[in-house]
Amino acid sequence: MKSLIILVCAVLLSGCSKEQTDKALLNLDKQRLEENINYDKIVFYKFAKIAIRSNAVLDTSNADYQKFSSQTRNIMKTMHQLDTNKKSISVMEALQLYNDYRKVKTLVKNTDEDIFPGLIEGFNVMYGAPKIDLKTINPVEKIRTQNIEHAILSMAVLTTRDLGQPFALYECSKTQPEFLDDSEIKTLLEFVRGFLFFGNNLFYLSEDGLSRNIKWLDKNEDIALPYTKAFFGWRNLSDEQTHIAFHGMNYLFRGFDRMRMERKVDEERSLEDFDLFVKDMNKLGLQTELVWIVDAYLNLKRENPEKAVPALKKLKTSPLFSEAEREAIQKTIDYVKNRDADAALNGVYDKTFMAKLASKYMISVLSKIDWEKVLRENKVPHTAEIFAGINKFKAMSNAVSQYTQATTIENGKKEITKKGSELLEKAKNLW
Repeated sequence: MKSLIILVCAVLLSGCSKEQTDKALLNLDKQRLEENINYDKIVFYKFAKIAIRSNAVLDTSNADYQKFSSQTRNIMKTMHQLDTNKKSISVMEALQLYNDYRKVKTLVKNTDEDIFPGLIEGFNVMYGAPKIDLKTINPVEKIRTQNIEHAILSMAVLTTRDLGQPFALYECSKTQPEFLDDSEIKTLLEFVRGFLFFGNNLFYLSEDGLSRNIKWLDKNEDIALPYTKAFFGWRNLSDEQTHIAFHGMNYLFRGFDRMRMERKVDEERSLEDFDLFVKDMNKLGLQTELVWIVDAYLNLKRENPEKAVPALKKLKTSPLFSEAEREAIQKTIDYVKNRDADAALNGVYDKTFMAKLASKYMISVLSKIDWEKVLRENKVPHTAEIFAGINKFKAMSNAVSQYTQATTIENGKKEITKKGSELLEKAKNLW
């Protein structure tokens, strides 16, 4: 009897331990996310956004406004100049912007930009609208609109040349999907978050959102998905087919998350997710690099190496991959032909290589999307302002980023010196 009690207690404790471990791993990912978005280019981007958003505050005695007011004037001036078709930011202006940023860098890191009115409200004030009394803002509506704003920005910057994934990751980190209404936009945002989290090795955060997506899609089979069609380039698919395809894509990247986790149970679950992905794609007759990647992996894992060869051969001919990647795929085929599936899985076509190929495929898909056109066609408010703002952020970020290192600051001094004593006199207060 005593032994039985001990056994029952052990089982109960192990169950509690697993639940706690899952929660702890998710919280650890949240901490790592903060580290991934806490470097100069991202912090300067945040500083620029705070400049616009704080400029919309009516009460200039507001403590949060006061913290930034003197350091954001030059950014607002530069943005105005960019509005008037100024082609570039001068060395002097870039150094002044960097100096302003440097003075409040720590403050920016520790400030939530969402304490201020929305970015669109900030743009509206720039173009002549009245400033905002924070006391009149409905807090529930504010949370909803800033979530939508972050969601749109995360997609809009995702494939831009000078911003891209790190900035999309920052915007995704600011979204709170739990405060958004259940909808296609929320689900697509969760997918983008999941992909970005996966690409930054935040597998538990990624899995969490993708699991919510799968549940929502299972409950909403009849909802049209126009944004999703545009996102993946599935314009020729019906609404029903788009639902199946998107359902499969969520299974796919949840499978990649679980594949990269360390526990055996997660690896087993990943194979189930991959099976469901292939099943969905087969329903539609879709043959893509993603299907071939997963099909080969499943056959290698399940000791059917000869069945992996056709998919590997298709992958090898894909123009998407580099010469080095095609050589690695050929090595995998050679291992299979030599009846050495273990070497194929553990040597070349391993989890890391497979994940890299899948990420490369997704980026190739995303890079083809004209998000400004997509948002405009779907009548998203303030699309023009959002993309005008992104272009300004890019111009300022590129101009300032070269002065974040001591050596380039020194080069900046030399360049100013060449321009004469007048500029040098103006620059004295920068150092």
